[in-house]
Amino acid sequence: MLKPLTTHHLSDLIELDEATNPHPWTGKQWVDSLENHTCYGWWQGGSLVGFAVCMITLDEAELLLIAISPSLQRKRLGSQLLQAVLQELRVQGVQQLFLEVRESNTAACEFYRRHLFTQSGRRKGYYPTTTSREDALLYTHATMDVA
Repeated sequence: MLKPLTTHHLSDLIELDEATNPHPWTGKQWVDSLENHTCYGWWQGGSLVGFAVCMITLDEAELLLIAISPSLQRKRLGSQLLQAVLQELRVQGVQQLFLEVRESNTAACEFYRRHLFTQSGRRKGYYPTTTSREDALLYTHATMDVA
């Protein structure tokens, strides 16, 4: 079930982010997002098992972060979370959703393509790696205005 997140959920968010993200956000970054962005939690049996963070500007939004607990991945919960977020953004009048992903993250790229995102650009050398830099692929949701 999708519910808004607040600073009350900070410790659960940090724990889940550290379990799912090779570059987890700091507590300060989470507090900033919880206070200034739209943050959703995906709950199952009273536990936070996923989250999504969106930055909404007028009729556009950027998906900053999305994750599902590692023990529950590959069970369609990520798809359910993304669809619920898309529906909530539609209700809020968002017409386009943007995101970026590391070029090497082929699983994420395929996930977004399956959910009707199209590649709309590239940011050269956007992400740091252990030895150099990696491009970010930009994606746009193709059907935000269709329910």
